[in-house]
Amino acid sequence: MGTKNILWMGLVITALLTALMMTDLIPALAAAFIILLGGLGLSYYAALSRNRIEYIAEQRLLLEFSRALMENRELPGVYKIASKYALRMIPCQRVIIWHPLLDKKNMEQEEDYIDAIGRWVEEKQQNLIVDEQHQAPVGLELSEAVQSLLAVEFRRESNGYGVLIILNKKEQGPFSPRELEMMEELKVRSLSCIEKFLEQQEVHLHYLNIIKVLVRAIEDQEMGFQGHSERVAEISRLLGERLGLDKDEAGDLYYSALLHDIGKISMQAMPKQGTESLEHAVRGAGLLEGIAGWERVRQGILYHHERYNGTGGPEGLAAMDIPFIARIIAVADIYDALTSLCPDEERLSPASALQVIKKSSGSMLDPLVVVALDEIKTALLEQGQE
Repeated sequence: MGTKNILWMGLVITALLTALMMTDLIPALAAAFIILLGGLGLSYYAALSRNRIEYIAEQRLLLEFSRALMENRELPGVYKIASKYALRMIPCQRVIIWHPLLDKKNMEQEEDYIDAIGRWVEEKQQNLIVDEQHQAPVGLELSEAVQSLLAVEFRRESNGYGVLIILNKKEQGPFSPRELEMMEELKVRSLSCIEKFLEQQEVHLHYLNIIKVLVRAIEDQEMGFQGHSERVAEISRLLGERLGLDKDEAGDLYYSALLHDIGKISMQAMPKQGTESLEHAVRGAGLLEGIAGWERVRQGILYHHERYNGTGGPEGLAAMDIPFIARIIAVADIYDALTSLCPDEERLSPASALQVIKKSSGSMLDPLVVVALDEIKTALLEQGQE
């Protein structure tokens, strides 16, 4: 029950009680006056308590929303969390996130009006409200099923990051000032999180490009190795996705695969030796020694020449004792060597290379990773790896 309704009900009840008491006129006048004051006080207190309860509930929901954003690790998760909590803040038929980069051709035909709403808000750079008190703007065609809508843009200055659209609120009446305030608070908190992720992506891309330049400089010193590390990193990424690695593991796998030959940078002036493949793994891992947060990357570099049956190096680890990302890189490394690094007359086709690798499954290579390689062969073809 709303605050106004509580006050009106209190006044009506108080008036009825006062009228009953005043039937005895003067003798009961004092009692009626006391009842009137008491009723008004109780009504005001009830309304105030209701407001306080609603405010506490709203603040608790906003706090829960902020915690969910803090625990989230991916940019798409921000939009999912915003949609989830918008639905709790304003119970409605549907919450949609429209993004300016969304391809209209991919949208269902009956939802073209969603695209029109998003583009209107993006162009006008203002919220859009349609309800009992607000009509749809001229020129904006909506579906007949739309009874009410609220569209709020995630925007900071000249940067727009999408539009949150609330369709058909369940509670009767127009959107209340408090509901609009809640959506504005949700927008502000979501924007901060979106911008944080975009900044992190920019920093990540910057450092990734630096690493790629370093890797290319190393590979240029060895004939035929150009592009090897980036190909191994991409194959490893696809394998990691197929094997269900989480975001942190996938990131470490990619960096480890990209840097798996970095140890060669300190071996350019050294004479070729039979143990060179093991030496560069040890030296590469040594370059990352003591760098916080890169221990798993370092292990991937160190152990990518270990073999499943324990015949590899540098420590002769076997099976599950070999770090998982090292087992993945080993398969990707051998696949690229067979299909790209070998001399033309020895180079294998993708299908032949896969058959050779399958023969080493369970002996030299982790059978689970070999199965994953077989399952991603179509993706490899699409990405130009086959």
